[in-house]
Amino acid sequence: MMQKQCSLVFDVGKTNQKLFIFDANFKVLRREQLTLPKTVDEDGQPAEDLEAIVGWMKQSFERLLNEEEFEIDNVNFSAFGATLVHLDCNGIPLTPVYDYHKTISADAFNEFYKNYGPEPVFSSQTGSKNLNLLNSGKQLYWLKYHRKEFFRKIKWSLHLPQYLSYVFTGEKFTEYTSIGCHTDLWDYKKKGYHTWVIAEGIDQLFPKISPTQTTVIKKYRGRKISFGIGIHDSSSALSTYLLKEKSPFILMSTGTWCINFNPFSSHSLFDQKQIEAGAIVYMKTDGEPVLSSRLFLGEEYRLKVDQLTGYYSKPKRYPSGMNIDQEMVRRVYERSKNHFRWRYLDNRYAPKDDDLDFVNFENAYYQLVKELVALLKKHLAIICKQLPQTIYVDGGFSDNKIFLFLLQKEFPKQKIEARAASFACALGAAKIIN
Repeated sequence: MMQKQCSLVFDVGKTNQKLFIFDANFKVLRREQLTLPKTVDEDGQPAEDLEAIVGWMKQSFERLLNEEEFEIDNVNFSAFGATLVHLDCNGIPLTPVYDYHKTISADAFNEFYKNYGPEPVFSSQTGSKNLNLLNSGKQLYWLKYHRKEFFRKIKWSLHLPQYLSYVFTGEKFTEYTSIGCHTDLWDYKKKGYHTWVIAEGIDQLFPKISPTQTTVIKKYRGRKISFGIGIHDSSSALSTYLLKEKSPFILMSTGTWCINFNPFSSHSLFDQKQIEAGAIVYMKTDGEPVLSSRLFLGEEYRLKVDQLTGYYSKPKRYPSGMNIDQEMVRRVYERSKNHFRWRYLDNRYAPKDDDLDFVNFENAYYQLVKELVALLKKHLAIICKQLPQTIYVDGGFSDNKIFLFLLQKEFPKQKIEARAASFACALGAAKIIN
């Protein structure tokens, strides 16, 4: 029997690409996942393979339209943030889709902060420390002064979620959750584009700001389909929880990044000291700020697990079969020193090199998770003077039993709630256009 009123969501993560089909009651009817390879930019550095992403979406869409199991009425897109797609006057991507960790010259933004700083004041206005190209708005400044041959040809710049929508609709939009993803474009005190954006003419490259709930009707095979304009993935997950929960909570949206949202903080908590300590401000779908902190937790975890499985000759997926071992937990908490040095995380309390003095993989793995949870705890303290009763864990770590157990051990007074194989990013994208 054909399911009516189905919603299709393309959930494009930094590491994995997924699609979901929901029925009218938002029950998952279909879930597909793959990992597309990266490409390189003009400097030989890693870049997003936009052509591969678009090709997968279009092929999947056409295939799903041919299936008799369901009828797709709505389509939306959730995607990772801090990423821009620059279009020429014909609407064709001009530049590679730069990876937000792209290495650029150390002095690339010296002039920027001379003109629009000082840096601490600027960061308190925009809700983010200087993260170079992770502040994706500054990518346009970098292009203007360091890739002039590209910049002068740019007609439009779209945040990635809105570009994915544009692929299907041909319509260009900007919306709050993408602007608010530590882009350095927004002045939270003025509630508008920052002075530098206007002064540099960058605002002219962005389409008008539209509600995240905006839809565009297009005809496919004689049938009308409603397309959303896309949403930042972690902000989409947050909107899912805000719809169902009115009591204060913390949301840990985990994956390549772990983004900790405190949507119930008062605006007075958003101050310069917090930003300098590592807090970051995102935007909800209504344009209101939400105090957050973030760690490159999933990527660091992936790198360390790859290292440990190789070192101890274990299969890549070995950790997924591990269960809670209380004796192992006791031993790990008897150790006072840290054993791991990080590529992306805070190394102030880390050894100079990894110390793999463990009897087996299991001991090393428990120690790894313990140290990651300890860093996570510090980042929660930045955004919460007093933790609410409930912490939701969504995304990639929501089915990691050892991570959840050690998290509960660090927060014994809180209720840790996690949904295995959670899909809140896609669910939020589906609900916001229905």
